[in-house]
Amino acid sequence: MNIAELKGEKTLKTLAKRLLAEPSKKTKKTTNAEMEAALLRLNPQLSQIRDLEEGTPILVPNEFALAADESFTPSRGLTEALLRQAQEAVSRLRGVLKERVATSAEETDGVQSWLKSEHAKAIVRDSPELKEVLSGAGTAAKTLAKEQATALSAEESALAKINSQLAAFRVKW
Repeated sequence: MNIAELKGEKTLKTLAKRLLAEPSKKTKKTTNAEMEAALLRLNPQLSQIRDLEEGTPILVPNEFALAADESFTPSRGLTEALLRQAQEAVSRLRGVLKERVATSAEETDGVQSWLKSEHAKAIVRDSPELKEVLSGAGTAAKTLAKEQATALSAEESALAKINSQLAAFRVKW
């Protein structure tokens, strides 16, 4: 597997044209369409090439004759180190998310406990107009807890997807 990078191309066609070497007697003639299909298969993000930044790395299959200055074969050590760093970053992000949700859950539990306390009940007895406000606070705390659980689940799914996408970049030797 080779790696190339985007150099500002806004279409898959122009990228394929830049990467493909001129056919010679030693290289198989490859069409732009074949190269485009292979690039898209290995790099689904290229379906939105206009949104990608210059310098974005792209996997290029070995079976294509590439222009000499357009690709390099990564060393196994470098590739593994980069993947390990990316996966560690995803793991750290997962930990930060869990900590934030746990902190928020503790705060929500604290609010709900206080709302049920004798002190809160005394405030409502002394100022009945606050009953509605405190009731709304209790409802908001319950809603917040449910929304956070849903958000955490969505974030976990997104992080799992990122991990599976990182696995696709593992170089087979």
